[in-house]
Amino acid sequence: MKRKLSEFDLTPAEQEIRDRLWDGKEVVLGDGTRPGPGAGPERQVTAAFLRSLVLDGFDDLDVPEWGVRVFGARITGELDLEGARIPRDVWVMNCRFHAAPVLRGAQIDTLGLNGSALPGLEADRLEARGDVVLRGAEVQGEVRLGGATLGGDLDGNGARLTAGQEGRALSAHGLDAKGFVFLRKVVAKGEIGLIGAKLGGDLGCEGARLTAGKGGRAVSADRLEARGSVVLDGVEAQGEVRLVGAKVGGSLDCDGARLTAGENGYALSADGLEARGSVFLRGVEAQGEVRLLSAKLRGVLTCEGARLTAVKRGRALTLQGLHLDGAFFLRDGAELHGALDLTAAEIGDINDDPACWPKQGDLLLDRCRYGAFTGGPVDAAARIRWLSLQDESRWGAEFWPQPWEQCARVLREMGHGAEARAILIEKERRQRAARRDRVTRRLARARADRDRAAPVAGVRPHTDRVIGLWLKLAFLRLWDAILGGVVGYGRRPQSAATWAMGFFLTGWIVFANSAGFGEIKPNAPMILRQAEWTRCAEGQATAAAYPHQVACFLDQPEAAAYPRFNAFIYSIDTLVPVVSLEMQSYWVPDESKPRGRWARAYLWLHIGAGWALSLLAVAGFSGLIKTDNT
Repeated sequence: MKRKLSEFDLTPAEQEIRDRLWDGKEVVLGDGTRPGPGAGPERQVTAAFLRSLVLDGFDDLDVPEWGVRVFGARITGELDLEGARIPRDVWVMNCRFHAAPVLRGAQIDTLGLNGSALPGLEADRLEARGDVVLRGAEVQGEVRLGGATLGGDLDGNGARLTAGQEGRALSAHGLDAKGFVFLRKVVAKGEIGLIGAKLGGDLGCEGARLTAGKGGRAVSADRLEARGSVVLDGVEAQGEVRLVGAKVGGSLDCDGARLTAGENGYALSADGLEARGSVFLRGVEAQGEVRLLSAKLRGVLTCEGARLTAVKRGRALTLQGLHLDGAFFLRDGAELHGALDLTAAEIGDINDDPACWPKQGDLLLDRCRYGAFTGGPVDAAARIRWLSLQDESRWGAEFWPQPWEQCARVLREMGHGAEARAILIEKERRQRAARRDRVTRRLARARADRDRAAPVAGVRPHTDRVIGLWLKLAFLRLWDAILGGVVGYGRRPQSAATWAMGFFLTGWIVFANSAGFGEIKPNAPMILRQAEWTRCAEGQATAAAYPHQVACFLDQPEAAAYPRFNAFIYSIDTLVPVVSLEMQSYWVPDESKPRGRWARAYLWLHIGAGWALSLLAVAGFSGLIKTDNT
C-alpha cells in the first residue's frame, strides 16, 4: 500500500526530489558531490522516504519508468529493503549512508551506489536483473553479496573497501553473475571473498591493492567458475591469493603483480586450477610460494621476468602434478629464490634459460614428463648441469633415476642421440654411486654395532657382517669402475672395441719383441723332443750360425712345413675368443727366458681381457648390465 507524501515532514532535499523527479533522469542535490557527515537539510534524505520512493512511490507521486536516480544525498536512518520487490533501477550515487543498506533477499533491476560512502552493505541473496555497481564507493564495513544472483555485472572499479569485524571487505561467496566482476584499482583492507562464485565473464582486478583480513587471505576464490579470465595484472596483494579448485574459461593473468604471502607462506594458491587458456606470471614479484598443484592448463605457463622468493617450506614455485598442454617458459631474467618443484608434472615443452635455473638443490624433477626442449640448451653438458641441480637428500630421498631417463628420452626423440647417451652414462654413474653409498652407510652401522657389542659379548657375528659388507663395497667399486670405463655402463658397448684395439696393439708389440729374441717357442711337446729342435739348442754346433734356437729350428729342412710365427695374427688369435686362426696352437712364449716370462704373463692378461671385453660388449648391446628399473 502506497504511503502519502503528507505523512512525511519533508526536508528541503526531499522536497527537491519530489519536485524534480520527473524533470529528467537524475536529481542532483547541491553540486552532486558526496556530502560530508554533517551536511544540512538541503542534502538530507531519510531512509524511510527513500524506501517508500523506490518501492512504488506515493499516492500522489509516481516513480518514472527509468527508476530513481539521486546524486549527493545524506541518507539518515537504515534503508531496509530486505525481501523487497523493486521493479526498477535504483541509483543512489555520491551519497552518504549513516547505516548500512539492507537488501537481503530483495529483487531489483539495477542497484547503483557509485561514489557513495557506506558503513557496509547487507545484500545476501539479492536478485538483480541488471548490475550492482559500487564504482568509486567507500565502504567502511563488509559488503555482503553471498548467494546473490546478478543478470549483469558486479562493478566495483575504484572502490575503497574496509573490512568489517569478521575481517572481510567483500563477501560474495556463491555469487552467480551472468556478467563480469570488476574490481579494477580497488583498495581493499580485508578479504575479498568469492568462494564458489559463478561468473559469465571475467574477474578483473587490474591494479587493485589488496590487504588480507584476519585469516591472512587477500582473495578467497576457491571453486570459482568464470567463463572468462581471472585478471590480476598489476595487483598488489598483502596476503594469500587463493584460487584453489577454480575453473576458468580463459586465462589466469598475473602479469606485473606483487604478491606477499599470508600466514601460511603462500602468495598464490591455485591448486587444482582448470584453465582453458594460460597462466601468465610475467614480471610477478612474489614473496611466498606460488602453487599450481595438480592444475590443468590448456595453454602455456610463462614466468618470464618473474621474481619468486620462498618464505616457508623452501619452495618458490610448486607445480606438482601439473598438466600443461603448452610450454613452460622460464627465461628473460626470471629469478627463483627457492625450490622449483616439478614433481609428477606433465608439460608439453620446456623453454628455459640456464641463467634462470634455480640454485643448487632447489630443483625437483622426480616423475616429471615433458615433450621437448624449445629455446633452451640441448647439449649434454648443459642438461647434466640442469639435472644436477637436484639434491634428493635434501628432501629425504635417494637418487631419482627417472629425471635422467626422461631427459635422455626427449633428447633422443629430438635427434640428439649422442647427447642422450651421455645423459644416461652420467645417470648410471650417479645411480651406482648412490648404491655404493647405501652399502657404505650399512657398513658404518655394522661397525658401530660391532663396537657397541664388543665389551659385553662376542663380536664374531658383527665382525663377519662388517667383513661381508666391506667385500661387497670393494667389489661394487671395482665392478662399477670396469663397467664405466669399458662399456659406459652398457650405454656405450662399442667402446669395448677401442679397448680391444689397445690390447691388440699391445699384444702385437709384446709378442713381436719376444719373437725377435727367439723367446716364442713351438707349442708342441713332440716338436721340442725332436732332433731338429734339440740340435739347435745353445751350445750345439748347428746353433752356432743362428741368433737363437727358434731361427735355427725354422731353418731345418724338417721344419719347413711348420707355420711361421706372426705377432699380428698371434695377438688377434689370443685376444678374440670366437676366432681361431690356429696360431696359438703352434706357438707359446718361452717361460725359461726373461722376455718370454713377461710375454707369458701378459698372454694370460691378453686372453682374459679378450673374454671380458667380448662378454661386456654382448651384455652391453643386450642391455643386461644396465641398472635395473631403467
